[in-house]
Amino acid sequence: MSLAIASQLTPIRVRLDDILLDPNNPRFADLGEDEVKVPEAKFADAKVQAKTTLNMRNERFNVLELRDTVKSIGFLPMDRIVVRHWLPNPKKFVLIEGNRRVTALKWLIELEEEGKWFPTPEQLANITSLEVLLLDDNATQEVAWILPGLRHVSGIKEWGPFQKARAVIQLRDAGIDPVEAAQSLGLSTRKANSLWRSYLALQQMKEDDDFGDFVKANHYSYFEELFKKRRLWEEWLEWSDDEKKFTNNAGIHEFYSWMIGESDESDEDGETTTARLPEAKSVRQLDKIFADERAMAAFRGSGGDLESASAQLAVEKAQDWRPAVNTAESTLSTLSADTIRGLTADDLAALDRLAKRLARVVKDQKSLAASA
Repeated sequence: MSLAIASQLTPIRVRLDDILLDPNNPRFADLGEDEVKVPEAKFADAKVQAKTTLNMRNERFNVLELRDTVKSIGFLPMDRIVVRHWLPNPKKFVLIEGNRRVTALKWLIELEEEGKWFPTPEQLANITSLEVLLLDDNATQEVAWILPGLRHVSGIKEWGPFQKARAVIQLRDAGIDPVEAAQSLGLSTRKANSLWRSYLALQQMKEDDDFGDFVKANHYSYFEELFKKRRLWEEWLEWSDDEKKFTNNAGIHEFYSWMIGESDESDEDGETTTARLPEAKSVRQLDKIFADERAMAAFRGSGGDLESASAQLAVEKAQDWRPAVNTAESTLSTLSADTIRGLTADDLAALDRLAKRLARVVKDQKSLAASA
């Protein structure tokens, strides 16, 4: 499928006032915003634009730094802002790429109107009349995702995993095959597939009758970690690419309860217990104890947590002396003549202690066996 993006972009000049920030900007998932789409018809509403501006000015997007840079050296359009026509009024434009830059420019105009910045006429013209790229009205929706994706999935001001996943979902839902979707966004196919699965897993949780009301965008990170651990997502929870969900219902509900905490039925307020997986990276620790039956029993038990399960695992590892003995025997059998000739007094003393310890263990075993 050839997208021929360049042929769908036309350079035009527009006024800053005619550009609308995108209230459905994928960045806002970083702020824990619920994924509720603002209808196109509401984009120009003053309250919607004010809320979008407030979100864009969040410190994690570094718009203040960008604003002050423009204030000092002017706006340098080295990378073109990309817009599309606003559907209710084609004289207005919606940002596809450039929300940070336009937010910075509008912020400067606000400072000028408040008497906090005194630009020259040239400076004012530089930020109020912009040459942008207009996306063709007939362009497919996946093009609108690829354009910011090319810049932010693996480039400037990189998107977080959740935003990358949304871009992959949009392209694959539009019928683009997994390999081309990944290549369009500058991702490996393996990484894109993991993002795709993680997003769908979060959607599955959102649709769950028992846990859907507790889901937040930052829970996406749990599934991102989960899909790095094959025995968890494939062997235990039985993920199906065809069905786009986990098919082990009992297992996935158990996993949800570890993420959210379990409801205390005796509590009239419906309070939940402390989550057994308090953060996304806890999934890494879960993977380590999952293969050990006793450790998992400690984790699943009443009051169980990762700490108690890990302690159980450590005890069992300490009690299992065989791997250490086998390793020592194998290592000693490979010592070369030169290495043996070069053994120091300390080395020989260590070997002597080991020999005496082995002899004592064998003697004790024979003594205990004889008295049994």
